[in-house]
Amino acid sequence: MFNVTTAELFGLLQMGDSAFPIGGFSFSAGLEGAVAAGMVSSVEDLTDYTRTLVCATARLDATAALEAFRAVGQSRLSRLGEIDHRVLEMKLSPESRTMTLRMGARLCSLLRAISPSPLVERWGEMVDRADGRVTLPVAQAVGASLFDLGEQGLFAASLYGSASVVLNASLRLMRVSHYDTQRILLSLGPLVEQLYERYGSSDIEAMSTFTPLVDIAASLHERGQGRLFMN
Repeated sequence: MFNVTTAELFGLLQMGDSAFPIGGFSFSAGLEGAVAAGMVSSVEDLTDYTRTLVCATARLDATAALEAFRAVGQSRLSRLGEIDHRVLEMKLSPESRTMTLRMGARLCSLLRAISPSPLVERWGEMVDRADGRVTLPVAQAVGASLFDLGEQGLFAASLYGSASVVLNASLRLMRVSHYDTQRILLSLGPLVEQLYERYGSSDIEAMSTFTPLVDIAASLHERGQGRLFMN
């Protein structure tokens, strides 16, 4: 069971809010390609796709975010660039790399605007020197330190973000309702807790990525003719 303080809960609600302006609404995490190819056509398919993506996020993005969070806590900001590089190396599709970089840059800009501090400015200068290249997990880790999130809250926020990208996109791509997507979100709670127990103490050396369904869907989206979402 997660143990979250009131301050952590408040920060988690802010970072997980659908109105948090980091651009997740512009992406579908490959769902558009999967729907177009007939790979996802029902609520059951959507549930499976979302669970697959959440598990993949736990193994890669959330693990990277926790590593970055620990580096921030130890004032090892130079480590963040290394984590960015490792995350990008393990993103197989151009769409997934574009998504993490664009959302990471948006979150970086947001944090610099709303919470200026020596930590954020030092990190922001590092991002500037890297031509604005920063991944979403690293930006989430910095945000977690500012929003008083612990490791559990950060892990949950990372997985919730992945699920919400897919489920919000499904409302524009499929015949599903808000009731359907909220049922799927509710069903993910026990899975998120299991994933934290399994990956919460991992480091980036243990990161892995094996999501053939998502990767194939992303490649189909990249070559698609009509698109609602970025690739």
